[in-house]
Amino acid sequence: MPFYKATIAYKGSAYQGWQSQPNGITVQDNLNNAVFAVSKTDDVKTIGSGRTDAGVHARGQVVRIETPLIIKPQSLLMALNTKLPADIRVVDCEETVDGFHPIFSAKSKWYSYFFTLSNYPDPLMHELLSFLSFDVQESLMTEACSKFVGRHDFVNFYTEGTEVKSTIRSIYSCELIRHEQLSTPFPFYSPVYEIRIHGEGFLKQMVRMMVGAIWSCGRGKISPSDIETALKGLKSERVGPVVAPNGLYLMRVVYESN
Repeated sequence: MPFYKATIAYKGSAYQGWQSQPNGITVQDNLNNAVFAVSKTDDVKTIGSGRTDAGVHARGQVVRIETPLIIKPQSLLMALNTKLPADIRVVDCEETVDGFHPIFSAKSKWYSYFFTLSNYPDPLMHELLSFLSFDVQESLMTEACSKFVGRHDFVNFYTEGTEVKSTIRSIYSCELIRHEQLSTPFPFYSPVYEIRIHGEGFLKQMVRMMVGAIWSCGRGKISPSDIETALKGLKSERVGPVVAPNGLYLMRVVYESN
């Protein structure tokens, strides 16, 4: 059976996350339906590089598609896009091998969280970035970001419910980027802040809890040393909230080939 590696972009606002589940429509449900329609069979399978929560977006979700259909990758890309809703798009597609697994073959992932400062959420853009109604200090957030870099125990930065063998993860970089109006991905706002995180892998809601801690530090509610303490592996109270999903994007999954 042929195997294809597809890169998917989607706006997650209308979906209960990436992965199929008993209740609610997901991104994977829509992709599967498109593959069924193009292949004219239900003998297909899709595997994503990771679960994104309800409301979370993606620029670079990677999916392995198994289908008996023999087709050029570019033709598969175009055919799937005719069957997908407008808020989901296949942006790249190539042939791959049975040994490629989107999760286990991944070397690292990049996430970005976008937010701006405003007294109220914009009714037209509130699904795409977060609007903070409180002031935050950039210097404190930058220092908070630096505390996450390295190999740490993230037991205080994930939501239990999915069984994991270990809560230890490596973060290669975590930085606060200030986008001014000419460079922001959201040109109606300035500045737009991006918290960009590159790591070997992430736990459930880990990025959203990291961002919550960074905001708490920026507000002066906690200190950067509180983040250091929380990363030592002793179970404690949360150092920040689980922030809303609307500002979070899975930007890129890194493999040997890219």
